[in-house]
Amino acid sequence: MKTYPAVRDPGSIELLFRNVRSKEEPDKITSDYLASIGFRRQTDVKLLELLFFLGFIDNNLSPTAQWKAIRDVADEKFKEILSPSIEKAYASAFQYQEEQGSTDSKLLMAFFKKETGVTETESAYMVLTLQVLTDLADFHRNDKQTKATPAIPAPDTNDIPAAPKAELPDVSEEPAPGISGLSGELSLNITIPASAMDAEMLAMIKTILKKTM
Repeated sequence: MKTYPAVRDPGSIELLFRNVRSKEEPDKITSDYLASIGFRRQTDVKLLELLFFLGFIDNNLSPTAQWKAIRDVADEKFKEILSPSIEKAYASAFQYQEEQGSTDSKLLMAFFKKETGVTETESAYMVLTLQVLTDLADFHRNDKQTKATPAIPAPDTNDIPAAPKAELPDVSEEPAPGISGLSGELSLNITIPASAMDAEMLAMIKTILKKTM
């Protein structure tokens, strides 16, 4: 069954990439590495899954060409590299949105839930994770649209600069390597830019809060 990243604290994604871009490249990307750069919560293991899903680490938990390409680069260059990685990793989700002709967040939640078999809460985190990623990649910087994203349009494929050639692992059929499951504890600390929020997103967050309090 397919899987998609569901980061418990979507606001930590930007901080993670900020560290990747500025810190010395490690040999392996493990939970110990995350702890060394400030991500010490049990739920932060989801950040490893995210890096694997987007192709920044390989099956051996080693940095890929994608990781090397975003180190010490300007913000615009980072966005140029991140955008194609997101489009490739979430290709099936974007295709579904195109077929439905809608960027409705609830519709996307239903898609994630059907594809992965997770709970409504988990699918909501998947939507929030993608929302933050598309905001970081600055998909709205172009007027043309070829793929729909939740509340943020993606660029025309002809406008996407070439990214470093790195094969993204097909994590839709397997979980990130060496990553154990959660014990059932939930740490909720969501930070999302105000510009990325809409009525549907607020309703989704309220649903999560009701289920976790």
